[in-house]
Amino acid sequence: MCMIVDANRLGRFLADPPDEDVAPVRNWIESGKGRMVYSTCGQFANEIGGKARQRLGEYYRAGRARLISHEDFAEIEQGLRNDQRLRSDDPHILALARASGARLLFSGDHKLIQDFTSPQIINKPRGKVYSGAGNADLLKRSHCPMN
Repeated sequence: MCMIVDANRLGRFLADPPDEDVAPVRNWIESGKGRMVYSTCGQFANEIGGKARQRLGEYYRAGRARLISHEDFAEIEQGLRNDQRLRSDDPHILALARASGARLLFSGDHKLIQDFTSPQIINKPRGKVYSGAGNADLLKRSHCPMN
């Protein structure tokens, strides 16, 4: 089971102690039931600071995160940059989802959420969005072919 954590939620995700909306996700990942999917290249490099990058590296080394190289999704990202259907400015997140198979997103970006849940952009299976503790049941139903 895999989740992409958008940069606008990453600070909250990595904060100690986690807030009530982040705690279910942190518990899910730290218990080994779920994993984060991330990249440190391209647009991700601009969005992820040094401390966040260090913590993500710790998750990676502990087997709680999967690092996807930019080469694995660069072509998909370029195609999405030219896609007129996109509302958000986050084709790198959408490309990461397509390349990795992760279909669960933790974000507060409404335009990205619209794109991520659009069956024309993310499909087979469709994207879902974790927005807070109220929908923690999504963590039980998340799919990730890389497990």
